[in-house]
Amino acid sequence: MSNKPQAKDHIKYLEERIEYLEELNRFTLDTLEMAASLGDFQTSINKLQEPSLILDETRSRVQRLIPFQTLAFLLVDEADHEFFLASCQPESDKEFLKNEVDFLIDNGTFAWTLRERRPVIVSSKNYQRQLVLHVMATSSRVRGMFVGLLEKRETNIPDTALSLLSIILLNSSNALESFELYKMIREISKNLEKKENYRTLFEAAPDGVEVLDVRGNVVDCNKTHQVLLGHKKEEIVGNHTTDFFSDSMKSFFEQKFQTLKETGYVEGEIELLCSDGSAIPVWRKEKAIYNEKNEFVGSVIYNRDISSLKRAEEEKISLEARLQRARKMEAIGTLAGGVAHDLNNVLGGIVGYPELLMLQLPENSPLRKPLLTMQQSGQKAAAIVQDLLTLARRGVATEEVVNVNQIITEYLKSPEYEKLKLYHPNVHADANLEPNLAPVLGSPVHLSKTIMNLVSNAVEAMNNGGTVFITTENRSIKNPIKGFETIEEGDYAMVTVSDTGVGIPSGDIEKIFEPFYTKKVMGRSGTGLGMAVVWGTVKDHKGFIDVQSSEGKGTTFTLYFPITRQKLAKRQSLVSIEDYRGNGAAIIVVDDVKEQREIASGMLRELGYSVTSFPSGLEAVGHMRNNSADLLVLDMIMDPGIDGLDTYKRILELHPGQKAIIVSGFSETERVREAQRLGARSYIKKPYTLDELGVAVRAALDN
Repeated sequence: MSNKPQAKDHIKYLEERIEYLEELNRFTLDTLEMAASLGDFQTSINKLQEPSLILDETRSRVQRLIPFQTLAFLLVDEADHEFFLASCQPESDKEFLKNEVDFLIDNGTFAWTLRERRPVIVSSKNYQRQLVLHVMATSSRVRGMFVGLLEKRETNIPDTALSLLSIILLNSSNALESFELYKMIREISKNLEKKENYRTLFEAAPDGVEVLDVRGNVVDCNKTHQVLLGHKKEEIVGNHTTDFFSDSMKSFFEQKFQTLKETGYVEGEIELLCSDGSAIPVWRKEKAIYNEKNEFVGSVIYNRDISSLKRAEEEKISLEARLQRARKMEAIGTLAGGVAHDLNNVLGGIVGYPELLMLQLPENSPLRKPLLTMQQSGQKAAAIVQDLLTLARRGVATEEVVNVNQIITEYLKSPEYEKLKLYHPNVHADANLEPNLAPVLGSPVHLSKTIMNLVSNAVEAMNNGGTVFITTENRSIKNPIKGFETIEEGDYAMVTVSDTGVGIPSGDIEKIFEPFYTKKVMGRSGTGLGMAVVWGTVKDHKGFIDVQSSEGKGTTFTLYFPITRQKLAKRQSLVSIEDYRGNGAAIIVVDDVKEQREIASGMLRELGYSVTSFPSGLEAVGHMRNNSADLLVLDMIMDPGIDGLDTYKRILELHPGQKAIIVSGFSETERVREAQRLGARSYIKKPYTLDELGVAVRAALDN
């Protein structure tokens, strides 16, 4: 009967989790649909010839993206350059919004937001609701300010939604500016015959304008065009317009120029070359000029800088790819984590029982070799399970101060590396390690496996032999660096592994960190998890990865690990079994798996302890009401019933200061860390050896 409430709680938890995932899926689909529609939005909004219509269309798109209670647009008055409230929906909130904006102007938040050019979320004046502010600006000037009012005091808006909001408002700002230009041209078109008025219009254009003669030579250009190219007017006029094209664009000029002569109008995207050598994308509109005899005499060109739009489009594509990759990794990781937990419980017997049996056999027994082979096979399987846990982003079970140089040096002396050299005798490793490399906080086991996977991949990429270059250095990054991913500013211990092998095709680089993605023969040269483990380990250490590769020339992986100011601990010397033997201390083992209880009990009795075991936390708590123990060995995940943390909490109520250690077939979680904060001394990951259990028990009892 006691299991029914817990089963209901478990069902309720699953229902809530399903509801959350369904909501996340709905939001993701809506966001992707919105992102896909932005191309259509830019085209349609530029056709609107009234600011009110532009704002209405913008409001409709924004409301579909984020459920604001109130949306308002403040525009800049071109006469006095002051902001005025152009639109507010619903109208009933207009006075409230005005008061809020006045408050934000007074405390400086409004001016700060104008400079940020990104969404800024602030509390309302009474701290009861939230406001989202976003400047509406083009590349040349500020057009206004968007203000959105949220219903709740705290509302989590996904980063993807905020990025799409920025794109929508950028398109709206460009549309408003285009309308202003259109209105200006319409109002003074009747005076265009006057040279002074023509010059005013020419210089006021927000786009770079150039006037070409019949051959395509530049005869005039406005100030905006000079700023766009980074050249003075005298450096532009007199040259052919293609002198400022990027090399890839020059070949298209003659065909488009001929079309312009015949049809009177051409437009499209090209790249212009700036004075500093950089290329800038522009949308180029070309209008032919004809004389009274309808003869082509030249053209007027409008060049609009679309760098911001291109970056926004690239960001949108990147966001979609990251979202898909994250969902895929989460699904695979969850599956891998669950399988790993069950496998570790099974492997406990394969690793533990042979050790117990060998303790009871003479040294010359013929059974020792097959038992040792069985144990080593189990340990190899446990290593694969650890890869799965790392893939699930649940694998870094310990954190200690580590010198990565030491990890690399030990790997290059390891049997694994010697075996690798045996199969690839023409490949050598050249290590150039920074002598004063700063330490990092992390897991030596995972860092060693990361180095092993990278070196192994590098060696296998050089079929004809070569050298693997391994370097380390201290690196301080002042500004974010964009590469395979963006490396944030900070101080890092940097590890680089380079080869001169076949390289990675550009189309495959985005896939190399996906689980089971490999060009090798599965089962012969790996499991397909190697690079996924590298990615998971670096992320678990809060680090970054950069990849540079060229087909036929080689590949370079650069890892950035945040440094720590903590000191390196002295290495413990090897201990013998006599160092951690017991003296009859009473130990209680709690584990829901029968084989695990038997293994732990057998090992502890072999070490000289008095052992009592229980299959559930509730039975252990009942026993402790009238008894005591020197130490508890608690499995963290037990089903059904209470887990290791809840068991420990209840026993602490009966016996304050009770000593305990935690074991688990999964990995260190927040519940494990909470148990350690309450007093549990150590955490041991299944499957464990006699040495690991014995040392942990001895340390807990001695403390």
